[in-house]
Amino acid sequence: MGFLKHLLFWPVTGPTFLTRFSLEKVEGAVRTELTDDAAVKRDLMELQMQLELGDIDDEEYVEREAELMRRFRQVRDWRERFGMPISGGLVRVADDAAEEPAPAAGQPPGAPPSADEEEGPRVARPGGADVEISLGFDEDGDG
Repeated sequence: MGFLKHLLFWPVTGPTFLTRFSLEKVEGAVRTELTDDAAVKRDLMELQMQLELGDIDDEEYVEREAELMRRFRQVRDWRERFGMPISGGLVRVADDAAEEPAPAAGQPPGAPPSADEEEGPRVARPGGADVEISLGFDEDGDG
């Protein structure tokens, strides 16, 4: 009965199915294009080779590298938006131009936000991170 139902209702359901199928394929292609960082990595390698071969000078290298790094951050941002895994984890290094978030009411400036106010991935400032590692052993060696 299922095959007969599909055959009889194909003039009605067929265009809807084909339109949805086509749009899903386009969405998949766009998502792949936005989240694929292989092209940016390839361009970075080519830029490095041009510098080493002397085809470009240091100023042009820095300028073009900054543009490629912006593209790389955009790819990472799209991966975060789509909920895809990110190789660097949830902690990112912020731009120098990025603004500090405003402290919550009643908190002194520079104080970290409380756990219930924190949104999205945490941003580490260059040179401003302290790392504490605990291996689960007691100091007296009892383990």
